[in-house]
Amino acid sequence: MKAKAAAALLLAAFCLMLCGCGNLFDRDYLSVTDYEIPAPEPPAEDSVTVRDLAELRQFLSGLLNEQASDGRIVFDAAYEGDINADIASACWQVRTQDAFFAYCVANISYDVSKLVNHYEARFTISYNEAGEDPDSIVRLQLTTGLAEQLRQAIARGDGRLVVLIGRSSMTAEDVENLAGKVYREYPIAEPREPRVTVNMLSGTGSQRLYEINFNYNLSPEDLEQRREELQALDPFAQAEPIPEDSVERALLACEYLLEHSSYSDSASNDIYAALIGGEANSEGLALAYVELCQQLDVPCQIVYGQRNWRNCCWNIIQLGGKSYHVDVSACMTLGMDQGFLLPDETMWTLYRWDISSYPPCNGELRYSDLRPLPEEENEGEITAADESPSGDDQDALEPGAIE
Repeated sequence: MKAKAAAALLLAAFCLMLCGCGNLFDRDYLSVTDYEIPAPEPPAEDSVTVRDLAELRQFLSGLLNEQASDGRIVFDAAYEGDINADIASACWQVRTQDAFFAYCVANISYDVSKLVNHYEARFTISYNEAGEDPDSIVRLQLTTGLAEQLRQAIARGDGRLVVLIGRSSMTAEDVENLAGKVYREYPIAEPREPRVTVNMLSGTGSQRLYEINFNYNLSPEDLEQRREELQALDPFAQAEPIPEDSVERALLACEYLLEHSSYSDSASNDIYAALIGGEANSEGLALAYVELCQQLDVPCQIVYGQRNWRNCCWNIIQLGGKSYHVDVSACMTLGMDQGFLLPDETMWTLYRWDISSYPPCNGELRYSDLRPLPEEENEGEITAADESPSGDDQDALEPGAIE
């Protein structure tokens, strides 16, 4: 009986202890929630997301157009294509199918990384140090404006001109020949004809980029000094008023050269030698005559051909809708009637030239119609036995095909 009473007391005491310490267990220690997949980190602000190869090429083209040195790209989780293969293809295409990028870009490298649920790539771009500043590259749709760009570059004395043309079939040699033609039409632009070399890069279709280099074989200081001397020259200041008749103006230009310059086959072949130096070979005199005729509004061009089978230069002028030959060097050595206002028929006895490149000269005027000759001089004609104003200067000339 006593044992039962003791057990009851112990049970009651234990219950009281539980009631007193119940606040120790009055909190939860386990929390269960549904698992959520963490959202992927948003792409960096300087990155671009692409979904296919076309957008990848567009992204790279944008970097190159901006001359950026690096860039970051994010590939969409549903990107269509092989990422590594497409990157290699895009880099190759932008560098080979666009002439501008082929000229400017030295190398494109990249590194591809895989993140949680997408790929990223970082690009590093290096550019050719010798390449032209992209902002200074002239861009033309067609070749029609190329001659004017060449003229301006020569007039400025530029050492290099880079032209990107959207549609062109011109070869590097074509551009070199065009540069020479432009100079001969505007010889006063530079004291000396530059030696022109052209590097050409091709893009997709008929896109072409031409790197045109000019070498004047003069120091910049000498070139500038000669340019200033030519520009300061006023050859007809004492000839006021200038004759209204174009024939008299053409004669005035020729007579100026006879008075202020002389012919020598061993002299220089540039306009500076003829107008400032006072002595030039046939090419230098012909270039000077082009310039003087232009100042007098007489259409004139230079002819590259041969006299007595030696390289020689002379001019063709237009008077009253007719064309005539003028050989200033022959005027100096043989007389005005032997070099001024000559037709093709007379020229063929001694001269050879590419007749397909020049207009036919069949005008009826002669020097004797302007200035009557003494009877004994009027009887002479050009013959192969006459003294020829040609010689060692043939190596400096660039004659065309000979008919």
